[in-house]
Amino acid sequence: MSEKTEKRDLDLESRSSELDRQFKDIEEKTGRLANIRGVCFLGVLAFVILYFFQDRNIAYLICGLVSFLLFVLSVMQHGKIKSKAKRIAVLSEINAQYVARTLHDFSTLEDDGTDMKVEKHPFAGDLDLFGPKSLFALINVAHTAYGKRQLRKWLLTGAQSEMDLKEIKDRQIAIEELASQMVLVQELEAETKMNVKRKGSPQALLAFIASEVKRSKLINSIRIVNSVLLWISLIIAIVVRGYFFFVPLAFFVIQQFLMACTYKNNAVTFTLVEKFYPELRAYSNIFSALENVNVKADYLSELKKRLYGEDIAHGKGQSASNQLSSLYKICLLIQLRMQPLLYFVLNSILPFDEFCLYLLESWRKDSGSRIPEKLDAIGEWEALMSLSMVRLIYPDAGVPEIIDSSEPFFRGEGIGHPLIPEKTLVRNDFVLEKGCAMITGSNMSGKTTLLRTVGINSVLAFAGAVCPCTSLTLSLMNIGASMRIEDNLGEGVSTFYAELVKIERIVKMAESGRPLLFLIDEIFRGTNSKDRTDGAWTVLKKLNKPSIIGLMSTHDYELCKMNTNGEVELNYYHFSEFYDDNGLHFDYQLKNGMSTETNAKYLMKLVGITD
Repeated sequence: MSEKTEKRDLDLESRSSELDRQFKDIEEKTGRLANIRGVCFLGVLAFVILYFFQDRNIAYLICGLVSFLLFVLSVMQHGKIKSKAKRIAVLSEINAQYVARTLHDFSTLEDDGTDMKVEKHPFAGDLDLFGPKSLFALINVAHTAYGKRQLRKWLLTGAQSEMDLKEIKDRQIAIEELASQMVLVQELEAETKMNVKRKGSPQALLAFIASEVKRSKLINSIRIVNSVLLWISLIIAIVVRGYFFFVPLAFFVIQQFLMACTYKNNAVTFTLVEKFYPELRAYSNIFSALENVNVKADYLSELKKRLYGEDIAHGKGQSASNQLSSLYKICLLIQLRMQPLLYFVLNSILPFDEFCLYLLESWRKDSGSRIPEKLDAIGEWEALMSLSMVRLIYPDAGVPEIIDSSEPFFRGEGIGHPLIPEKTLVRNDFVLEKGCAMITGSNMSGKTTLLRTVGINSVLAFAGAVCPCTSLTLSLMNIGASMRIEDNLGEGVSTFYAELVKIERIVKMAESGRPLLFLIDEIFRGTNSKDRTDGAWTVLKKLNKPSIIGLMSTHDYELCKMNTNGEVELNYYHFSEFYDDNGLHFDYQLKNGMSTETNAKYLMKLVGITD
């Protein structure tokens, strides 16, 4: 175990102990407050009784009032402490999940990203990016839909037609800064975890921002005038008395008619408000937490500026948290009309609904258009925090050096697969500067794992994360893979046809002219040996271009022998095994040259198929 790994484990253990200590302190305070609350309550009862039975002495009443105030204060303090206890419990859970990530224990990780899967993607399914025991499940700390979508987008950078190298490098710096501040990241995650509902996206708020508040200017004007006349006539009727009361009554009836005319239209907006109102305080808290973070990386600083807005620097506008707080206050006012009796009273004597709609529309015009962008900023924060988890899991991970080159290459020293626990991870050196690397070897020797290791480390590099490696230098390139092949009997799709579709996708990507890294595992395994060999050779020739590199694993040694005239740029590597009295063993170390070994007969004998 390296020094960095030991330090990480000590930091996690220390964090756990600190949170446990804080929780115990809060339990003790809660106990003391409960005693104080009980004494104060009994004091109120005692002083009230003494007041009535001791000649109504005012001193007892004052003491009772003081006891009551102390009781109220203790109840309020208990509420604050209870909220703090909840937060510490959430932080303890998050820290425990950090420990689980270092052990690759997926059982305690909440979201595996199954809903993030992309059908018919060039590499996502082949490299286990989403779903049970996936890369997403291992590193994701996002709790909003924005964070999850942004993390998916960055993990799929290798499929984009254009990749921004500067943006990737900016993310690298930001991710490293976050990785060095474990407590800060946990605190920010706790903020989103505690405040965001399961769906994690304020759809109702966005729907409100995108729509226009419907208000009839004519009816609104009539209601304002009618309300003014109602109050004037009512005051006159009170002063003059007599039959003049029929005048305000008439205006009151008109007001009821106008209420009925606008009720249905207004209800649409107010129903929408009821849906997003509970989320406002939650997202305001998240914005506030991010706005108050001290950061150095340019990318993180820019995200903070986006939360504040460009107008803040010129003394105008509001921060994201203040904008949502303003809307929250409007919604509090609207809550008054949600009570039937209050709705009737307020709208009978005032154009109350119209006033609320005016406030909503004013907020929507002044602040609404900026909120979606600021919600996206939350997503980027969460995605960066998630990618920083790779450093937590692999403290000795290297920062990839990415180069924008028309000729693709991959140079990895000590690279390993991030979904394999550090204690059992076998690392390899692998360099591919042109052509295709043909990977041969026996069953279970490590061929497929190498392909996935190259692919998933490229994914992490393009996302801006560190990689489990000593060093990694690679060029910007698209990724195309055909590794995990699944048939679909319901759609009449055989395994062989499903593989053909994937291979065709890789060939089409190759025709784009953009740099490409392809990963093909056991090509055309679903057909006979002659067709498999001829088909694989045809694919290799199509992919033999200066802008393309790739890895292909195979048991087809005839295919490896077809390149006698060097028509295709091929590099040969293999994995091997050894036998002893205890059976079959693999070292999972990549070696130069082509393998001619097989262990199929041994494995069949091991499971009892053959003698």
